[in-house]
Amino acid sequence: MNRAERFSSRYQPYLWVVGDGVDHLPLDELVGQRYRVVAPRLWLDTQPDQRPDTPDTLPDQALPYLHTHPLRLHVPGLYGALQPGLSAPILLLENAPIHPQAGILFPDLETALAEANPLRQMQWIWQTWELWQRLEAYGLRRSLIQPQNIRVEGWRIRLLELYGDEVALGLTDLAALWQSWLPPLHPSVSEPLAALISEMEAEQVADDTLEQRLNQLLLEQSALRPGRFALAGATAIGPTQPRNEDACWPDGLTLDAQSDGGLQVGIVCDGVGGHEGGDIASQLAIQSLRLQLQTLLAEVEKETQILPPDLVIQQIEAVLRIVNDLICFQNDNQNRVGRQRMGTTLVMAVLVAQRVTTEAGAQRVTEVYLAHIGDSRAYWITPDYCHLLTVDDDIAGREVIAGRQTLSLALERSDAGALTQALGTRSGDYFQPHIRRFLLDETGILLLCSDGLSDHYRIEDAWANYIGLIVKDIVTLESAVASWLELAHQKNGHDNTAVVLIQHRIAAPAEAPTDTSPAATPRISPTEATLYGETQEEETRAPLSPRPKPVPLWVLLISGAILLTAVASWWFTRPIPEPTTPEDPSELPVVPPSESNPEQESEDSPDPNSDAEADPGTTN
Repeated sequence: MNRAERFSSRYQPYLWVVGDGVDHLPLDELVGQRYRVVAPRLWLDTQPDQRPDTPDTLPDQALPYLHTHPLRLHVPGLYGALQPGLSAPILLLENAPIHPQAGILFPDLETALAEANPLRQMQWIWQTWELWQRLEAYGLRRSLIQPQNIRVEGWRIRLLELYGDEVALGLTDLAALWQSWLPPLHPSVSEPLAALISEMEAEQVADDTLEQRLNQLLLEQSALRPGRFALAGATAIGPTQPRNEDACWPDGLTLDAQSDGGLQVGIVCDGVGGHEGGDIASQLAIQSLRLQLQTLLAEVEKETQILPPDLVIQQIEAVLRIVNDLICFQNDNQNRVGRQRMGTTLVMAVLVAQRVTTEAGAQRVTEVYLAHIGDSRAYWITPDYCHLLTVDDDIAGREVIAGRQTLSLALERSDAGALTQALGTRSGDYFQPHIRRFLLDETGILLLCSDGLSDHYRIEDAWANYIGLIVKDIVTLESAVASWLELAHQKNGHDNTAVVLIQHRIAAPAEAPTDTSPAATPRISPTEATLYGETQEEETRAPLSPRPKPVPLWVLLISGAILLTAVASWWFTRPIPEPTTPEDPSELPVVPPSESNPEQESEDSPDPNSDAEADPGTTN
C-alpha cells in the first residue's frame, strides 16, 4: 500500500460521529473548518489528504475501535478525535456502514430481514453468532443488542459503533435479540430458530451444541441455492523486477472445481522481498500445499457427516504448520539467519464440500475456507460492491491493535508495511494463520492477489470496470486475470504480481442437482473485448459443485511426513545461493522501505515482536 494515500482516490470519506452534542448540529455546518455535517452524526471529511485531527493521547473511549482492528470486515475503526474544550471527546469513525458514494447509512438488519431470502437471513444470524463469540474477549457484546446498530451491506453485517458491556451478557441476551427478529423470517428459518431460542432462554443448550445446530440450519438453506465454481490464475514478473518471487495455483490455466476433483483450491504466495530465496519459498509453499490439500480434500470427501467449521479450520491450520515448518527447516538446515531467511506471504481459498440431507434428498454445499498470512489479500466482488476480506499482518496494523496509533497515523510510519509474520520465516510457536469459513450466497468473484496489484488501492478504484463483464461471461476468467495483471503493471509496476480469480455462480433453486446429479460445465465465453464497468448483475444458472469431507489429524501427520520426503527431492535439485552473515543474526529484523525505490513498500519483512500484540479475541 502506498503510505502517502490514506483512502482510495475515488471519493472523500464519510464518517460516523460519536460524542455529546453531535446529534443536533445544523446540516452543512463545517466543523473545525474541515468536517461537513451531511446528516445527524454523519460527517464528510473535505480534506482527506490532510492528517485527521487526533489528540496526542487517545481517550479511553477510542481504544475499542483500535483493539478490534482485526474485525474490520464488520467493525468500524478510529479515524480521528476532536477534543472540544473540557467536554467529552468526539470520535470520528471510518469504515462505518455508510455508502461510500451516496453518503447514506446502509439499512438496519431488522428492516433488511423482511426482504431477504432464507439463506441470506441465516447468513446474518450466523454472523451475529460469530461476532457474539469474538466480541466477548473485548467486552463489547452489547454492541450487538443495541437497536439500529447492526447494519447490512449485501451478505455481511456491519456495526455502526461499539458499546462496552456494563454487565456480563449471556445466551439469554442473544436469545432476546433473535426473538425480536422472528416475525419477518421465512418459516424454514423461524421455526427451528424459535425452538433454539426456547432452549437458550431455559439455559438448556451449550455453546458448542448451539453452534452445531445453527451451522446445520445454514447449510440446509445453502443447499437450496447451490453454486458452481471455476478458477483461473497467473503471475507476472513486472516491468522492473529481476526475478519473479510470486507464485500461484492455478497458474496459467482455468479449472472447473466440479470436474477437477482434488484441485479445489486457489493459492497466491509472494516471496518475502529482501530475503534470499523468496522465489524458492513461494514455489515450495505452492508445491507443498497442493500435495497436502489434495490429501485433506480426498479424506474429507469420504466423510458421511457434516464437518463443523472449527474442525476444518484446525485441519487447514495443521496443513499450514507443516508447510511453515518445512520452509523453516530448510532455513535452519542452510544456516540462514536474519534477513537471509526465506519466507512467503499466503492467501488461499479451499473449497470444501459437505453432504447435507434435505427434504429433497442429499445435496452438496461448497464452503470456502479462506486462509491468509502476511499482506496478500482476498476480495469478494459483485456488481454492487467490493469487500476486502483480509487484514494485513504488518507494523501499521500491530500499532493499531496495541492501541498506540490510529490507522491513518500508523500508515505514515516508515516501516508501516513491514510484515509481522510470513510463512516459513519462524517456527510454529510464532505462527498465527488467519482462517475463516464463508458460504457464498450470490454470484460474484473471489479475487486473491499479491500486493503487486493491491498496492495504491488499485482494486478499490478499478473493480467496477471489471466485474460486469466477468459475471456475464463476456470475457473468460483467463482474460480477466490477464487484465488485472496488466493493470498492476501499468498503474503500479514496482513489483511482481500474482492473481487468482474464483468465480461463483448461483444456480436457480429448481435446477439444484442432488448428490447423485452429474455436474454440468459452466459457460465461459472467450472474447477480446475491452473491460468496462457495469452495474447490474444477471444471475447465471448453473449446476451444483461437488465437495470434499473431513480428515482425521493422524492422516495429516502421516501425509506431512510423506510430503517432507516428496518435497525434499524437489528442493535439493534447486540451486541454493551461499548465504552471507548479517549484521545482527540474533533475530529477524523489520526491513524499512527500499531506499532505491521509495514507492516500493517494506511489506515483505516480518517483525519478530509482532506476537506480543496478537489479537486475543479472533479465531480467524
